[in-house]
Amino acid sequence: MIAKNRIFFLPIVGLLFCLYSCYFPSYKAVAETSLYDISFEEGNWFLNYVSVNGKPANDFSDYTEKELASCLKETLYLSYGKRKALYNVPILTAKNTTESLSLLKATNTIDYVIQITGSIGDNEIGGINIKPMKSTEKSTASIKIEVFEVATQKLLYSQTHSGEIIVENNREDVLFGKSAQTILRKCLEKGMKQFKKSGGCR
Repeated sequence: MIAKNRIFFLPIVGLLFCLYSCYFPSYKAVAETSLYDISFEEGNWFLNYVSVNGKPANDFSDYTEKELASCLKETLYLSYGKRKALYNVPILTAKNTTESLSLLKATNTIDYVIQITGSIGDNEIGGINIKPMKSTEKSTASIKIEVFEVATQKLLYSQTHSGEIIVENNREDVLFGKSAQTILRKCLEKGMKQFKKSGGCR
C-alpha cells in the first residue's frame, strides 16, 4: 500500500514543478589577495562585528564568532564580553585604517584584525512570489572577509563571495526563489568555510 502511494505521489510532484518556476542563486568567489598567507596558529586575533550595508548585523556576528571560536580559542578577541579587546576597532575604511590600526598597535595585544562586511544590492525576489513580473527582477548580495596585520597595517587576506538570482520578465506563474538576506547568509557560510581552511582550521 505504501509503495502504491509513492508511485501515485511522484507524478503529482512532477506536475507541481511544471506549474511553478523554481530559481536558484548562482554564486562566485573573487580573491583580492593570496588565500594562504594567514595561519590561525600565530598571534592574537580581533574579530570586528559584522556589518551589512554599514549597519551592525548581530545574527551574522554571532554566527561568525561561533565558527571561529573553535579555531582561535584563547587567541580570539571581541568588542564585548570576557574576550573584550582594549581598543574597539571601528569598521575599517580607506580613511581610518591607518589611525585605527596604529591605536590598536599601541595596546600591544592584537596582531590581526578580521573584518567582515556584507552588502545587499537588489532585493526584489522573496521566497515565494505570486505577483506577475512585468520586468526583470533580481536579488543580489555579497560578503567580504578581510584580515589586516596590525604591525605592518597590511591587508593579508581579502575574498568576496557574491550571489544573485535573476528572473526574466513576463513571468505569470508562481515563483520559488531566494531573498537577498538568504543569499547573504549563504555567502557568509561559503566565505567562512574558505577562511577557516586558509587559516588551517577545518
